[in-house]
Amino acid sequence: MKSYEAKTLINARKSTVWDIITDGGNYTVWDSGITHISGGLRNGGTIRVRSRTGGNRTFRLRVRQMPGEAMTWTRRLALGLFKGVCTFTLTSHGEKTLLHVRQDLAGPLLGLLWKTLPDIEQAFAEYVNAVKKRAELLSRHEARIHASQGRPQDVSGERSDQPSARDTPPWSRTLLPHDQRWPQPLRLQQDPSKSSW
Repeated sequence: MKSYEAKTLINARKSTVWDIITDGGNYTVWDSGITHISGGLRNGGTIRVRSRTGGNRTFRLRVRQMPGEAMTWTRRLALGLFKGVCTFTLTSHGEKTLLHVRQDLAGPLLGLLWKTLPDIEQAFAEYVNAVKKRAELLSRHEARIHASQGRPQDVSGERSDQPSARDTPPWSRTLLPHDQRWPQPLRLQQDPSKSSW
């Protein structure tokens, strides 16, 4: 049996990291090392993956998940000739998250397949660093959004530094220009030649 692993401590909540590693649709957007992924990245699903280190080879993997905690991607050959299990584990450390990725390889064909396997150790180190970078970027972005929404609010949910609709007279809420908001007095024009005097 052979194993590889990589880990990193990420300055982001566990839920943020979990969302990243289980979002198959975005794996090719960030620098995950995966160039193609299709299928259901969910518990019991099957995915097909191509990686930068694996070239054009597509690996069919079975997914198992313990939501928010751990996920495995498993590849098997018939008759137990080869089995590869990649395990992603998340552990909370206060407001930070430890991401641990480990690949275990076993089976009678391991010696033969070993020569054709890509540099997994380097790929794992790059993967966990890319997850860290993405999670911390998203976490900072979320913090900025929450901070910008932290203005005082009244009970109606409206910002208290802005006038409320209920405090604004009805005539000023019309779409008329500012100088026409007040009703103008009616002026009668009289023809001097038709004077009633």
